[in-house]
Amino acid sequence: MGKAFSIVERSHVEAKKFFGPRAIDCAVDATLGGGGDALFLASMLSEGGRIFGFDVQEEAVARSRALFEKNGLLGKCTLFCSGHENMSELIPQKYRGKVGCVFFNLGWLPRSDKACVTKPETTIAALEAAVGLIDKSFGYLSIASYRGHAGGEEECEAVRNFFSKIKTARTEEMASSDDPKSPVLFTAKFMI
Repeated sequence: MGKAFSIVERSHVEAKKFFGPRAIDCAVDATLGGGGDALFLASMLSEGGRIFGFDVQEEAVARSRALFEKNGLLGKCTLFCSGHENMSELIPQKYRGKVGCVFFNLGWLPRSDKACVTKPETTIAALEAAVGLIDKSFGYLSIASYRGHAGGEEECEAVRNFFSKIKTARTEEMASSDDPKSPVLFTAKFMI
């Protein structure tokens, strides 16, 4: 690859490619961060569509809320200051099996305390919840995993192992071939 591998851009491009012009009724940003992925997901929502967002840091939830407010989309989102592993309990039951897209952007909140990072145990629990919520007839799961920080490589391996066990979707792994510490993008495409 000539230019640097932008995992966020790539995750958005891949999702757009999967959905094409099709709108989705519900999406989840499992790691809100600054709200960029949630805002991207909102651009793919149907008229009455809904975004659910999760982050353990109040700062991330506040940043995301401000971004949605600035873009006039606050009414389309429900944001939780909670770990993503709790999504099954917090997302209303009526959305089970109807979530079109789930995004994870692992690691830490940009411009914040780098000691607060996602962990393999809670990430895998959240991935299990996401697979339970996702629309198996046409759903998309995207995980951006960063390997360059302490614990990042272990978390990436845990995600890789989890993905190897998904039998109901077409899975793919993408990374910059020239840097063993570059981020990895995992995708799962559920289609009947």
